Amino acid sequence: MIFILLLPDFYFKNVIDIDIGFLKRHSIKAVLLDIDNTLTQHNGTEPYDGVCEWVDYIKNVGVKVAIISNAKDKNRERLFAEKLRIGDCIWHAKKPSKKGFNQLAKVLGIDKSEVLVIGDQIFTDILGANLAGTMSVLVEPKDKKEPILIKIKRVLELPFRNLMNFENRK
Repeated sequence: MIFILLLPDFYFKNVIDIDIGFLKRHSIKAVLLDIDNTLTQHNGTEPYDGVCEWVDYIKNVGVKVAIISNAKDKNRERLFAEKLRIGDCIWHAKKPSKKGFNQLAKVLGIDKSEVLVIGDQIFTDILGANLAGTMSVLVEPKDKKEPILIKIKRVLELPFRNLMNFENRK
């Protein structure tokens, strides 16, 4: 049963590949975004190319956007959120705990079934989303320069990444 909790609902190479058609088809009204290696390099302060425009795009079509991060540097995270004009954020969320996911869904006023979590790590982002009862998208990490503990987690993720058929699991 735990195996199911480690499977994302969808896979995209990059967050900016997720278009409004996909969000509408799946009745998504809010997106919760991981930061490190999803929107920027690990501990980065500048969004990857196209991320600012993508966030503006989905907000302009009525999808609410929030950040959920395990990062502990609130100043860096706050500045990053300001660049993206995202006001609803939870730092040091302790993912995969479902508490932060549930809290953001409540703050946004969106039922969890209409929330999509987007992140690059199976054991934090995807597991947390699944525990909280939201939909999940796994994206490819772009930055290969990561702390050793994350590199170890990447090795542990490989069997799940290699065995999954990411083509529209739901």
